[in-house]
Amino acid sequence: MNETRVGPLTTEALERLLTQAAEMLRGDLRAPDYDEVIAPLLVLKRASDQPGLLSVPDLARWSHVVAHHPRELGEVLNRALWALEESNPGQLKGLFDRVDFNRRIPSPSTLQRLISHFDPLLLSDDHLEFADVLGRAYDGFLSSVSLSDRRSGEFYTPRAVCSLLAELVQPQAGQSVYDPCAGSAGMLLQAAHYVEQHDGSEADLALYGQEKNNAAWFNGTLNLFLHGIKDTSVSVGDCLVDPLLENGNVRQFDRALAAPPFSMKYVRQEVGSPERMKYGWTPSANADLMFVQHVLAALRPDGVGAVVVPHGVLFRGGAEAEIRRGIIEDGRLEAVIGIGPNVFHNTGIPACILVLRGAQGLPGNRRGSALFINAEHEVTSGRAKNRLEPQHVERIVESFQGWEDIPGFARVVSVDDISTHDFNLNIRRYVDTNLSEEPLLDVRAALTGGVPKEEIVPAGDKFGAFGIDLDDLFQPNGSHYADFLEEGYEATAARIPELAADLEHDFIFCSRNWWRQQEHLFAEVAGTNRLFTSALRSQLRSSFCADLMPMGTLDEHQLTGVLASWWSDHEDDLRSLNQRGFAGVIDRWETTRPIWLGTSHVTFESGNACVLDALGDDLCSRIRQLVVMERQSLVEKYLSWGDRYATSLADLERRYETAAARLKARMAALGHM
Repeated sequence: MNETRVGPLTTEALERLLTQAAEMLRGDLRAPDYDEVIAPLLVLKRASDQPGLLSVPDLARWSHVVAHHPRELGEVLNRALWALEESNPGQLKGLFDRVDFNRRIPSPSTLQRLISHFDPLLLSDDHLEFADVLGRAYDGFLSSVSLSDRRSGEFYTPRAVCSLLAELVQPQAGQSVYDPCAGSAGMLLQAAHYVEQHDGSEADLALYGQEKNNAAWFNGTLNLFLHGIKDTSVSVGDCLVDPLLENGNVRQFDRALAAPPFSMKYVRQEVGSPERMKYGWTPSANADLMFVQHVLAALRPDGVGAVVVPHGVLFRGGAEAEIRRGIIEDGRLEAVIGIGPNVFHNTGIPACILVLRGAQGLPGNRRGSALFINAEHEVTSGRAKNRLEPQHVERIVESFQGWEDIPGFARVVSVDDISTHDFNLNIRRYVDTNLSEEPLLDVRAALTGGVPKEEIVPAGDKFGAFGIDLDDLFQPNGSHYADFLEEGYEATAARIPELAADLEHDFIFCSRNWWRQQEHLFAEVAGTNRLFTSALRSQLRSSFCADLMPMGTLDEHQLTGVLASWWSDHEDDLRSLNQRGFAGVIDRWETTRPIWLGTSHVTFESGNACVLDALGDDLCSRIRQLVVMERQSLVEKYLSWGDRYATSLADLERRYETAAARLKARMAALGHM
């Protein structure tokens, strides 16, 4: 009889358990308050299960809690948490001051169900797949709560946005990072994650934050603690009213990341350290540029910051225009990046990111200019919210680092040019997103027939990348026009997949062959903790593009995007491979059974090759989907030419004449003529 394997607790499994706990509270609590019950229980269980994590007095041990009668649980839990906090003032000071299980959950039966739900969990390091499982599961839980409740979403910035900001400012080991509106600590977590992904350690990063909302501060502090991040200082406070100070001056940091509340009201007389606002004061109903100025003041001279703001900041007049002028003329604005709508959990409006520099201004090669990126279409549409995904982040960051014009996406604009527009930063003013619009209708073709070659020749390379020559789609009609084939344009369009099949097959084969050549790299680092290095990822990216770009089927942005998406979606698989080898990957797949694995049967008897095959199959499947989408765009392009030019005025006249002749003959046959 085969023994049933029980693998370590995964992030996915724990997040499901936290969601189930929230379901138990439905009806007793509002969704925004779930965390005040679930998070303390998670901390209490974790502290009891993992020796040495915290100093745990007998009163705070899980075994002490579960030994009590349901009617006593509320008071027992309160005392346990207060005792735990008192024994660990450095890490938990003030964290459980507002927690009161008797007030939050007066029902003993609900408390008993929750205790029974958490009791079987084993939360020691030995029973967790990764050290940060608790933190990542709790963060995912916060995300789901924020999606279900608009008020909670105000303090939760989507992690893809946090990741984008971290990629833009590139924090380094040994630096300090600050978030003046820390919320659930997503920015600080992503800064730490960025350093780890680039061969550093989050232990070498000093994280600081402020958050004026007590409930959000509670979540952010717990989130950092559950992620195992200890070198942090996140305090309760309003950064505009009471900024962090050092020797009487506004404290400065190497990096600053922020997603302040949009268009918040403020009272000028209450703003502390008013010298921060050197560029001016906004109307009291819009504090957006006040937060921007605070970030500028909080940057060290060579520091870099990134702030999420609403688009109104870019073009509103009056005092705000003067503030923009001062920031730009002082060389403090590096980039303006527009992201798509409906990405944030508490609002559907589009937002943008301002990349800012410390008092030293932009580096030499960028002085006197600013980069505008219009990434409003770099989102994946969702039923409730749009998603900024790894491939979108990859393209935006590449464009920012490349600092060059990309038609329809990015443009480097001189400060002189910006000044001629009265320092209006409206992104669409500088980046034309309508380049893909169809050219004006060719009147001659519309009258007499044919398709203008000036429209079809520019698309020749794209069709050629799929092995399709324009002669396969058109027949000659003079030097400036071509005609559709006799079969009709719709029939020709239907044959495009067949014409492209051989090149598609070759491209997929090439991608599979690339993966085969990389398999040894993954095999060599399995179980060695050497997989997550920036050098290895850079090597994979470079060779991937070098092998596939020459075929022309997909461009560099598409290739780097699909690789980034694949890596992100398989990050836990790769982390398991990195730490526990192939057996660890098989173990987690047997436990979680990911949907993408389909009907593939992967077991411990399957061997290492089966894991590599499965990972490669998923990458090739993603590439195939992208290739199919690209080929379909060619079909749609050809059909659009047919819609414009397949029926000319001359054709319509001939049809009219033919129909008129038939009608005349029919009338004559009936004796009416």
